[in-house]
Amino acid sequence: MSRSLITMLFLALVSGSLMFAEPFEITRGDIKLALYPETGSFTVYKLSDVGKNRYEALYDDRDASATSWFSVLSNGRVFKLAKKTGKPVVFTETATGAKFTYTLTDDFQVEQEFSFAQVSQGGSDPFVVIDTRIENTSGKNGVFALKGLFDTTLGESEGIHFYTDLRNRISAETRLRSGIDSDAWIVSRKDTLTLAILLTGSGVSAPESVYLANWDRLNTLTWNPDFVEGRSFNTIYSINDSAILMIWPEKELRANEKLSIRMVLGSSSTQVRGHADSATGGKSNREAAIKDLLDRIATIEKDPDSVSPEELDRLNAQLDMMLKQGGE
Repeated sequence: MSRSLITMLFLALVSGSLMFAEPFEITRGDIKLALYPETGSFTVYKLSDVGKNRYEALYDDRDASATSWFSVLSNGRVFKLAKKTGKPVVFTETATGAKFTYTLTDDFQVEQEFSFAQVSQGGSDPFVVIDTRIENTSGKNGVFALKGLFDTTLGESEGIHFYTDLRNRISAETRLRSGIDSDAWIVSRKDTLTLAILLTGSGVSAPESVYLANWDRLNTLTWNPDFVEGRSFNTIYSINDSAILMIWPEKELRANEKLSIRMVLGSSSTQVRGHADSATGGKSNREAAIKDLLDRIATIEKDPDSVSPEELDRLNAQLDMMLKQGGE
């Protein structure tokens, strides 16, 4: 083979690789979703108030957001949803967005589909909806679960790393538990830019636990991280580096049965107003939480199949807490 032909083939391969590495972008309103077909990672951006057609990432987007990821628990073994030797990520464009398909083992297959939806907390801009479907392909019963780590950045320079509809300041290691804590959303904020993750409502699957801690402590090979309430967001390796880890409940699946989990995230000025009211001792947070709860109850009455037993338990606990707070 001639040197010139080898050079042409090499350039063609490099060119094809670079094209494949380019993100697939979808824009809705001021929100842009960048999906990376080669790695299975993604980033959500918001149109900046400064500059022309300039977008700002809602969480760390270095190296195609490599520090944010999802993992599957399969019968006690942990599998990160990412490209693996001999098992590439399959990318497919859909009518409403796009999806990744992972086949990391013969025991399960995962489809992770991305779309957009308007939510009551979202204002004029849509939120990104992530539907993850885990199918048991092992031929026998198995136990599966999902978790997701997001390397947040916005709140790190503000002194208030996170806040929720019930907590106006989270600046140390914290855990939120389903059925015990009634927080409906989490926000990481810098100036007017926010990353908001819904924990309830809008059809989301309530996580069993949410950990707010240093990224190094959450980026573990074990399924559950080491947790110390009130510990700082510092380690000897990283200072002021916070992240969000969401862990959904385990479920036993029969052969070919699927576990479906919905996550919703985006950027919303509605959440900023809610935080300002909380910080000044206003009542709008409680009123908004009550409205969201009543809206969800109305939806369930119309479609009883839309609620899981876990969400029903959480809604009952949230209602009990609101009634208790109202009587105090």
